Amino acid sequence: MNEIIHKQSERTASRLSIILLDWGCRERFTALDWLNKQDVPRETYELIWVELYDRVMDEVMEKADVVITCNQRGTYHKHLGYNIGLLQARGDLICICDSDAVFPIDFVSSVFRSFEIDSGVKARPIVLMHYEWRTSLLYPDDLTDAEELKNSERWQWWPLIVNEGACVTVRREDAIRFGGFDEHSSYIGYLCGPYDLAWRLVNAGWAEIWHDSSVALWHFAHPDPIGTNGQKASLKQLMEKAHPHLHGHALTAVEAFSSGRFQPLQENAQIWAMRMRDRQIGSELETRYSNLTGPRGFSAWYVAVLWFSLVKEIIGQYLDDRLWKPTLSNIRKVLGERIYSKLRSIYREYVTAYQIDYSVLAENPILLCAYRQHNIVKFQDNFYAACHGLGDLDLTTVEGRACPELLVSNNYFQLLKMVRNHRLSAELNN
Repeated sequence: MNEIIHKQSERTASRLSIILLDWGCRERFTALDWLNKQDVPRETYELIWVELYDRVMDEVMEKADVVITCNQRGTYHKHLGYNIGLLQARGDLICICDSDAVFPIDFVSSVFRSFEIDSGVKARPIVLMHYEWRTSLLYPDDLTDAEELKNSERWQWWPLIVNEGACVTVRREDAIRFGGFDEHSSYIGYLCGPYDLAWRLVNAGWAEIWHDSSVALWHFAHPDPIGTNGQKASLKQLMEKAHPHLHGHALTAVEAFSSGRFQPLQENAQIWAMRMRDRQIGSELETRYSNLTGPRGFSAWYVAVLWFSLVKEIIGQYLDDRLWKPTLSNIRKVLGERIYSKLRSIYREYVTAYQIDYSVLAENPILLCAYRQHNIVKFQDNFYAACHGLGDLDLTTVEGRACPELLVSNNYFQLLKMVRNHRLSAELNN
């Protein structure tokens, strides 16, 4: 995506990053006013405005800390915007919220209390969902005090909305750890939301908690894609429902919730890299397995090669036990021990060394074979040749690997060549 950062205020690490999304549809930007009038110090939270298309509004530039346009084309994809906001976020917590709602003055401080960081300790791992009051009335131009909205009779609020579709707060590290917001194509359009990530966190064992209704958001009516308030939706608005749903919830999210999945189907590449980089792996051997494939896993061709190798291994072992070893024993009896030993020495010197699986992982020193009176050993990424009779060497130590009589190379066949040259030089000197 070709996102452009139009504003990025100098920010220290804040406690909360509030990510507000627009897709060229917001009629007003008063949510920024309400969020700029919270009862906690302004430096404890940041406002990140993400426009999915390319609209840049002066009011947003003035009042938000970060302003980004995603320059999407065609039907919008909100989850891509969420992830761009997540990657820009500096807060310990991230909050996805309705970008045209009214926020109570203690909204941010109540989030801090819910995560128990109001005393300065590390946030607890929960999924905090936010309620929202809705009404058929339009936004009043003269509204200056959110306390006025607590008069339910005047504002005709509907029953409290379980607004998992637009409002949720989680720890930033948890959002990264579980792949961010799913960028799968089935989330394109209107039917999507942060509940995708929230439900996957619940699947992973995080407790879902609904925020106190006393700090619920307020949302006034406006022309919207679902045709509420007696308005008829246009065909363009209806087409924003781009994929199947269950009662307004994206089918992919419901399926993930129901099946227990906790990673996205399509993970953001930057978030994947961050998540992989943050892993703590306990051994060198495991580290070698940890970055072999990239996010798409092994290719079908590579898996097919391994299947062929497995079949070859099984058949080879079976024939070795039942055919080759008995035959070899009979040849040994016929030729006699002296001739047999001579032939075996020649075979090991000219054939066996070239059949060795030298790609084996070697966290500790591994003896691969004997070659021309040298032991060929692999340790980590290097190969070592120690002449018979050299004595005990500990290749795990710097002193052992620095032995002057030790031949070393990071290429197996190059080491065999070095051994041949060493033997030839020794024979000529003698």
